[in-house]
Amino acid sequence: MEAPDAAIMEQRWGFLAPWCNVLQYRINYRTLEDAPLDVWGGQSRALHVMLPRRVGIYGEINDERSFQIEFQNTREALSLLAAVEHVDHMAWKFLLLKYCGVDLGKPGDEIFETEIPVRFCVLIESQAETDLIQLCGVNQRRYMSEGYVNTLGRIAELGGLGKNADGVDLDIPVRVIFNSTPKYDVMNKLTIEPIQNLVNIQAAEKIIREEWESYNWSLENQPVDSGMLRCTLVLEPMIADLRVFGCGNEIVETMARFVGENVWFSQLSLKAAMGCLENQDEVLMSFRQMMAVVFDATRRSRELANTRYCSRTLEHGWDSDPLQMGTVTLQCDSSLGPSELGVMFSALVLNQTTRHLSIRMQMESNNHKDWWKWVAYAFFSKRAQTCSALESLELSGINDVEIEDVKAFSAVVATEHPEEVICGIQSGLVPERDAALKQGSPVQWKPPRKDQPHSNPSVVKFGSTIPSILTFGDDGESKWVNVLIPGFGHCLVQRSDLEFHPVDRSDASSSTLTSLTLRFGNFSKPKLNGLPLLLSACGASLRSLTIQGSVGEVDANMILQCCPKLRDLTLQKGWVIAQFDLTEVRTRKQHIPVQSFNWEDVTALANELSKSNNSFTRCVRRLAIRLTGMNQVDNVRWAHYGSVLTSYLNALLEMLMVNDYLEYFKITVPSQSHEYAKLFRKHHNKTIRRGGTLSIETKVALLSVMLARTKMIPFIEETRTRRKKKVRRSSALTAYHQTFANICAFAASAPQRQVYFQQEHSENTPSELC
Repeated sequence: MEAPDAAIMEQRWGFLAPWCNVLQYRINYRTLEDAPLDVWGGQSRALHVMLPRRVGIYGEINDERSFQIEFQNTREALSLLAAVEHVDHMAWKFLLLKYCGVDLGKPGDEIFETEIPVRFCVLIESQAETDLIQLCGVNQRRYMSEGYVNTLGRIAELGGLGKNADGVDLDIPVRVIFNSTPKYDVMNKLTIEPIQNLVNIQAAEKIIREEWESYNWSLENQPVDSGMLRCTLVLEPMIADLRVFGCGNEIVETMARFVGENVWFSQLSLKAAMGCLENQDEVLMSFRQMMAVVFDATRRSRELANTRYCSRTLEHGWDSDPLQMGTVTLQCDSSLGPSELGVMFSALVLNQTTRHLSIRMQMESNNHKDWWKWVAYAFFSKRAQTCSALESLELSGINDVEIEDVKAFSAVVATEHPEEVICGIQSGLVPERDAALKQGSPVQWKPPRKDQPHSNPSVVKFGSTIPSILTFGDDGESKWVNVLIPGFGHCLVQRSDLEFHPVDRSDASSSTLTSLTLRFGNFSKPKLNGLPLLLSACGASLRSLTIQGSVGEVDANMILQCCPKLRDLTLQKGWVIAQFDLTEVRTRKQHIPVQSFNWEDVTALANELSKSNNSFTRCVRRLAIRLTGMNQVDNVRWAHYGSVLTSYLNALLEMLMVNDYLEYFKITVPSQSHEYAKLFRKHHNKTIRRGGTLSIETKVALLSVMLARTKMIPFIEETRTRRKKKVRRSSALTAYHQTFANICAFAASAPQRQVYFQQEHSENTPSELC
């Protein structure tokens, strides 16, 4: 923001300084912990708010009256800031930066340049129930200070809301961040049990909903006054990081109750681990229950939850139709063996709680094949396509993709009987059937192994009926039947204890997995000879694919053949990340000439992107290059690499001068190259093309449809009177022409390129300059 703009902002919005001062040292803009990583180096960010506390950091206790005043001032300050954003986004950023002390970088930084959404995340350390009710309950409507009301009116006036205009209701999204780290006071005493704090948050959610239901049906609930704004802090589903608990009994019981009572999460992080207790059967049972609970096969209503998503969250967020667990991150421990993998993925195949899942795998050299078989079953098998709600999957920590492992993956995807293939069971005479297991029936949850046929199985009995069981490998006669139980994997049950019936999936629905991300581990040269076979097996439904961390050669044209519906492809090779928009390539049935040069030769890459007439240039939309590997403390080494780096930077500058298709470009360099910042900055906000021009055939087809449509309109409803026909023709033509005008207007609005130049200092602290 330039000085004249700052002066105007100061004059116009400076009256809010006292309110912003309330939030100093209480609010900061940073990434959400454990949020799914962005391939471009960023994560989801939000404004984190630290609420007032009754007990100070040194143990001093504030009196209740002072605390309540401070708390109300904080709540009203947050609402006023959100009201400013509604009428002027630049003013909102100015106030955050100038008066709230929020670090947004400098003008030209990527964070500074992008919009900051109104979304507050609050950290609750103790007395969560009381504080949340105060923040998001009906008291924010009942008890408003005079200064707050007057200030809100002034914001509405500055926003151009006329005195006779309809009032505006603003919903402001608020999410609680549950941090599972135990909290201690100055005497090193545990202040509150972490799980109890989680339970308190859930209790507060319920009370807040009951308060609003009662309020909305009362006479207190009145429309917003004309010419005014009304702000309401709305409690959205919480963000919970439960990794520290693993799959212990207490957290499993808590999550089972939460899922049954329809408690919702926007983001959930778990750790799939077996622990190190002596009683492994008990640990495994707890692990099984956790997987079955979190990836439940029942879809629950968002309308009946205690929390709700604001409309602006659903309209502008990543997920427009979230499920109960939101986005789930599953961190897998190396202790997981074949049995535990079956436990986890047998639940995931019926998942109705999340659309977006990130699995951080820990593959061992002896279990690659087991991992790939179960991944195939849970996400790409015939049963997954019928029963799972998952749409987006991220697999990170991949070591290799070898042909022998992928053959097992492909076998599971291709077969009509994947359960038999995975469990190594002989094909049955009776087809797979859905069934329910009667209450109290014995279940052999550790069936005898082939190499130990006379071993004693572990038996468990469930206290309720178990639905969604699938029989397989059934000979139709034996007393014990092979079944797959969600969260338990391969088990044996008695035929007489099964009730066969078609499963009612009216409360569930399947979704096609359309987005896949493959992240490789820290290996210099992962083996990728099985990648074509992998994509051939699972690529039919993919519309978005990201392959990150691979130095090996990945043929983009091979990917096009394996993934016929793919529209968005992101590849990372060495220090280069490129995103391809494949829409035009698909339309024109072209190839991508990406193998004609070495991706790590930045000069060759820049030269290729300077050619405006090839398909590679036209479909690369985003590009990030990191050249910090050349940052050498040794001046002798730098003398050698410096000249190479300079040639790379000059080639990239020349490319930006002639390339008209690249929408986003980011370069990260050593601090020695800081003088290039202004040179790259000149290409920021340059107007570029959105895509290729339409072919003559396409233009003729469009005009012929328009002409035919125009000629047909006068003959619509010939039985009506001539006057009605005339009115209908006029309105139809107006609507049709308006639609076409909107299409043309969208096509005419050319995007602007974003260019960012980031320095990385010797201590590896990046500093974005433009």
